[in-house]
Amino acid sequence: MSGYVAGMLTMQRHTTPMTPYKKITIHFERQEAMSRMSRNQKTGFGSIFIMIAIMVGICQIAVAQNSRFYTGTFVGVEGVSFEHAKTVDNTAVPANYLQRGNIYSTSASASESGFSTGFLIGYRLNLDPRNTIDIGLEVDVQLHSGTANGTFPGDGQSENRNQYGEAWPDEWSVERKNSYGAALMFRVSPSFMVSLLGPDTGVYVLGRVRRLDADLTVNYDGCFNPLELCRPEEFGSGIDSYDEAFYTFTVGGGVEKMIGDRLGIRGEVHHTQYGEEEWVAFSEEATTVPLSLDGSETGFSVKAILYF
Repeated sequence: MSGYVAGMLTMQRHTTPMTPYKKITIHFERQEAMSRMSRNQKTGFGSIFIMIAIMVGICQIAVAQNSRFYTGTFVGVEGVSFEHAKTVDNTAVPANYLQRGNIYSTSASASESGFSTGFLIGYRLNLDPRNTIDIGLEVDVQLHSGTANGTFPGDGQSENRNQYGEAWPDEWSVERKNSYGAALMFRVSPSFMVSLLGPDTGVYVLGRVRRLDADLTVNYDGCFNPLELCRPEEFGSGIDSYDEAFYTFTVGGGVEKMIGDRLGIRGEVHHTQYGEEEWVAFSEEATTVPLSLDGSETGFSVKAILYF
């Protein structure tokens, strides 16, 4: 994508003037990216809508059952890891290009620790008269903080790997913004938990689907002349930003302790796997640049739940 994808694509957002070699016109093809986004949105939103539909069905059953509506807020800490990769394929470029026939690949990982906060609403439906087994459905919205920073090692024949057609050593970062989704929970109150922590104590497991919005930012610097090597003073540089949407799946579990009849306190651990984003950027010169971005997170949160 643009200058970031190994210097193969020129965009109007360059922060430095175009070199004389940039008279070669390069256009960015967006159709593949839009198609990829559309497919992921259908899959992610479909999963969330299914969870919400299940919630509506259980809420209808709950009218005649022993159930409770609840709302809550929470704070958490998370460790996040991202893996970013790109390949620069020169097999179909014009014959007079220096890198014709070469394929270069590079990848890097980046980690960060951040915080999250949010609110939730849900229903809990008791499945036995003693209130020791129940299921719950909830939806939540979260705000995230923290930025993961990484640098490609690059790949190519030149010493610094930043000539035209090579996989440049770009600096990149991913900032998580916000997320929303739905969760299905199963909760029990075993006797040993009651003995340890007192009455109205339960343990639960959960599965959650959600959409996470993030910003990918790339800093690049390299040669835009495909016919001969550039000197450092002839390099072009810039910054590109991209909006990414991950459709994630979370598994987790926790302990909930009731304080009185209406207030519950939860301690919860979870692991989330982000759905890998893949796309291909290419120009009219037929240089293709497959890209991918994947990630995961592990976290702990404390939740205050108010039952009605």
